[in-house]
Amino acid sequence: MKCPNCGYEMSDEHLYCEKCGNEIQIVPDFEPELENSITETLSTVGEEIEGRVDTEKPLTSPKSSGHSSKTTSGKNSMVASLVIFVIVVLLTIFSGVFLYQRYSVNYQISRAGKYAERGKYAEAASYLERALKLEPGQTNVVLALANDYYLCGEKQKALELLLKHIDTVVLETEEKEVVYEKIIALYEEEERYEEINSLLLKCENVEIQTRFQQYMAMTPEFNYIAGSYDKIIPLKISVNTTGTIYYTLDGSDPDENSMIYTSPIFLESGEYQVGAVFVNDYGIKSNVARNWYMINLTVPEQPEVLLYSGTYNKLTMIEVTRPENGTVYYTTDGSNPTSDSLIYTGPIQMPLGKSNFKFVTISEEGVASEIVSRSFDFDLKTEVSVQQAIVNVISALYNRGVLKDLQGHSFEIAGRYIFEYDTIVEIPDLGYYYVLKEFEETASGNKMPTERLYAVEVYTGAPNRLTYDENGQMGLIPLS
Repeated sequence: MKCPNCGYEMSDEHLYCEKCGNEIQIVPDFEPELENSITETLSTVGEEIEGRVDTEKPLTSPKSSGHSSKTTSGKNSMVASLVIFVIVVLLTIFSGVFLYQRYSVNYQISRAGKYAERGKYAEAASYLERALKLEPGQTNVVLALANDYYLCGEKQKALELLLKHIDTVVLETEEKEVVYEKIIALYEEEERYEEINSLLLKCENVEIQTRFQQYMAMTPEFNYIAGSYDKIIPLKISVNTTGTIYYTLDGSDPDENSMIYTSPIFLESGEYQVGAVFVNDYGIKSNVARNWYMINLTVPEQPEVLLYSGTYNKLTMIEVTRPENGTVYYTTDGSNPTSDSLIYTGPIQMPLGKSNFKFVTISEEGVASEIVSRSFDFDLKTEVSVQQAIVNVISALYNRGVLKDLQGHSFEIAGRYIFEYDTIVEIPDLGYYYVLKEFEETASGNKMPTERLYAVEVYTGAPNRLTYDENGQMGLIPLS
């Protein structure tokens, strides 16, 4: 069939010229049942007319031909009227069918479905285009037409149709989700993630953004507004989906080479110009978020340690003067103290051997003072070592029948008892003693402390049970 406008040779089923886009005025196909019915009706009418003409031939002789001629003429007039009536009826039916096929949305959808079943998606699309022209805004027709475009290889045409639909038609949330899902699937097939991000950022429906949030590169958010603060602030940077946040603190633009945010950033005294950018799992980068912070803090006084570093050969207590504007924390292993370290509450007994104490004052606002460090070497002048003190306790318990061997095995438990040094104490009027803690050790090596303590005199090595009375006063029970 040729287009009457431009003469382009086109498929019979098309409603529009593929070249010039002119609408083709053609008589549509009849449904088979309707066409058979019309044919049968015409045949029946023809047979009836023919039968009537044959049965009404004059039986008189030629002599009475004048009367016969008049009779025949009248009857022929009746037949002609009947024929005209039938034709009018058929034209009315034909016109109704024509109008139905041309202006019925359901008819266009039905014909499109039949062509789609046969794999003729271009023809199916032509009928759906006609349906949308008759009744714009039908989501089911738009989705079907986009699918036919896709199957014809016209992906961009399918995208444009769907994008136009969400921009021009008011949709229910469920319908809108389906349309967005189709658009995103088409974009993702070609790895056009930037377009997906832009599409979702423009969407005002929070439910849809939440459903497809993995494709979005949202601008990071800060948990503190910009401004001045008189305390340390734990700055948190967040987004609502998976990816990586990069940040800077000096006002420069953050990128993939900047610091990676993993936990709160503690902003202490000073000025900070924080910039943050988010990159999602598809490599899409968000806008840069920026905030300015000024942290004005008062640094507390450092602790005053009333003991110099050095070597000591007698039991000595380490005392510290605590400032009023904070809490003193300390460590004994040389590491820098923090608010998670031990709190200084009173004099600390110097441990045997070498040790390094560090003290710091931390204010209520979380500001730390300068760290004060002291190193000690406590060497007690005695012939009894800590190891000898442990041996003396085990031997005494074995001799008393508490232990069944010198390895600490007992009749009471399946494992054995072990003893560890805890500290040195001075018991008034009695002298200095090593304090040992007792533990139960299982066959697997696990150990649990018991409630028993032992005290060994540092000069004589005499073993004792260490006890406390109701007033907290220490007492000794000799073991040998």
